[in-house]
Amino acid sequence: MPFEYTQSLHNIKHFLQSFFFKIRFFLACMIFPFSTLAISDSFQPVDHNLLGRDIVESFMLSKGVSFNKQTDNKRYMTFMRGILLGEYPELTGPNSVYVKSQVELNAVIKFASEELNPVFQDYPVNNSIPEVKPDQSGLILDGFNQGKTVLVNYDRSAAINYAYAWWDKRNPNYPDFGENDCTNFISQAMVAGGFSLVGSGDGCRDEATRTEFYANANTPPWWCQGSNRHWEWSTSWSVVDTFRAYFADENNFATVLGWTTDRKLTKSLLSPGDIIQLQKKQGSGWIIYHNMLVTKEDSKDLYLTYHAFNRKDKPLRASLKIVIFL
Repeated sequence: MPFEYTQSLHNIKHFLQSFFFKIRFFLACMIFPFSTLAISDSFQPVDHNLLGRDIVESFMLSKGVSFNKQTDNKRYMTFMRGILLGEYPELTGPNSVYVKSQVELNAVIKFASEELNPVFQDYPVNNSIPEVKPDQSGLILDGFNQGKTVLVNYDRSAAINYAYAWWDKRNPNYPDFGENDCTNFISQAMVAGGFSLVGSGDGCRDEATRTEFYANANTPPWWCQGSNRHWEWSTSWSVVDTFRAYFADENNFATVLGWTTDRKLTKSLLSPGDIIQLQKKQGSGWIIYHNMLVTKEDSKDLYLTYHAFNRKDKPLRASLKIVIFL
């Protein structure tokens, strides 16, 4: 069966219930107000290092999904990322016939995370985020609201409406980063919500900066080569951690509250228009690797919209690893 089989899994209405082993949420709130969430993963030791690999390979074999890590690396890594995002509920969901215990689920997630390490090897490690305690969250939010000056009138509805308009397609007024489009998409939503472009490039593609925020069409010089050469953009526009640094560190647009494994606490702190980021273990540290926008909430859950797998109103409980960041 072709790889497209996996796409059918994406349309399943009822995603998995919350299956926490040690998923870390990193919480922060925008002062205008706009918050972001980041979830990261932590793993307990398993008895067999190959357990996760064997379960994933069994799932792939039974579904006719066949691609080699060496010869079809891009699709392989996309598949592994989908596991971390909870895109395959038949594998990681509560009714899975492949995963029968928490130990096995931990092993599957650990395997997928480690397989993705080469993809994220250049991502900055951030071990400085404190944990949010349930009895501290209210105090943190109060201090945040009282101690900051609102610099931007953030229009949450406009940001959400933009996300709904473009969740399954690409806006030609901005660059397209393919399967790595998550932060580019969230940056566009922030502009729709009232944030201004700041700065300009050097004439060729990306500029490594956390103090500027822009994506502009470009007429490149002959020596400027590579993908998206007709665009120039700041890394704060396109890279998850630098995006956080621009909003939370370089500007008073956000206050980092910390991380948590508590989804109920997460729901109590975030609202539609806030941002959730995913975090994973990388070596001895933690990296932030994915951005999502909270676009809806009800009495039971928060719902997320994002690029990469192009999802609209995906329940937070369906995500294996999340980070709340701005």
